[in-house]
Amino acid sequence: MASISIRDVSKSYGTLPVLQGLDLDIRDGEFVSFLGPSGCGKSTLLFCIAGLEEISEGAIHLDGQDMGRIPPRDRNIALVFQDYALYPHMRVRENIAFPLQQQRLPAQTVQKQVAWAAELLGLEALLDRSPAELSGGQRQRVAVGRAIVRNPAALLMDEPLSNLDASLRVRMRTEIKRLQRELNMTVVFVTHDQEEAMVLSDRIAVMDAGVLQQFAEPMTVYREPANQFVASFIGSPQMNFLPGPVAGGGMAATSLLGVRPHDLSPTRRPGPDDLAVEGTLTLIEPAGPVTFLDVTLADGSLVKATCPDPRAHQPGELLTLAVARGSVSVFNADSGVRTGALAPPSGARVRDGVAEAVAHRT
Repeated sequence: MASISIRDVSKSYGTLPVLQGLDLDIRDGEFVSFLGPSGCGKSTLLFCIAGLEEISEGAIHLDGQDMGRIPPRDRNIALVFQDYALYPHMRVRENIAFPLQQQRLPAQTVQKQVAWAAELLGLEALLDRSPAELSGGQRQRVAVGRAIVRNPAALLMDEPLSNLDASLRVRMRTEIKRLQRELNMTVVFVTHDQEEAMVLSDRIAVMDAGVLQQFAEPMTVYREPANQFVASFIGSPQMNFLPGPVAGGGMAATSLLGVRPHDLSPTRRPGPDDLAVEGTLTLIEPAGPVTFLDVTLADGSLVKATCPDPRAHQPGELLTLAVARGSVSVFNADSGVRTGALAPPSGARVRDGVAEAVAHRT
């Protein structure tokens, strides 16, 4: 295991900033994901930890030791690349053994470690095959085996599941999480898939344009996003945003209300603690256990809601949608920063997009 400390790290290519003043601490045995859109700097940060990229400013420490002057091969960090990077002329056995052979370890030690890694990853029957004879999932497991065979202090993974089909991705992420728990290993995982990050991680570092937006546990990032970017990037479908005045009670026009589609649903009688809006149902999207509803409000804005049964509604229907006020996030419309949850009810709701008073029900 290893702890990783990133202190005020910046990285630029010429005048182009890629990472800007990043600060975060990864604990021993923790599974942390770097999450963000393409070009946000997440892979660059991973390569800086591995030593494949030099940082422009700041410092990276592994178990308290500054990695600045330590070459990549001496950092005791393993890296799994997006494209597997297996040697095509070597069998699976030789691919896994390669890092140990480079260290000139005794043949008996190499054989023992390869057998251990193969058993852990279910590769025993594949050891004498070439990479060309393997499926994508099998190649990925070989790449992971080659990374863990030398018992690294930390395992870094750069979008390792992006080349797999959907069903295989689900199976492989389960295997990766099982492996991390069995080995109690520090893992840093780069992905642009927010579902992957939510399922796998102990904590998620959300990045945009080289800046750390939020670093927290998955459900904290989901329920208490630091800003509009995080709120939009985490969750599928993304969060709805409504102007502050729809809440009534003097909510400023410079405020935005953020509502998760899974928290917003049709109702006949909103409760006294609910925020309600009305609009016209324009589209029904069945999606297995839930159905998504596209509802157009009077001002033309579109919101997404959910319902359990698509047969209960028809396009063109006027719907009242309600959400518990405690599930509504409030954002500053200028800065995008989340300022908290919606305050207790002040006796207002919206009909056709216009705020109106609603008496408290007892």
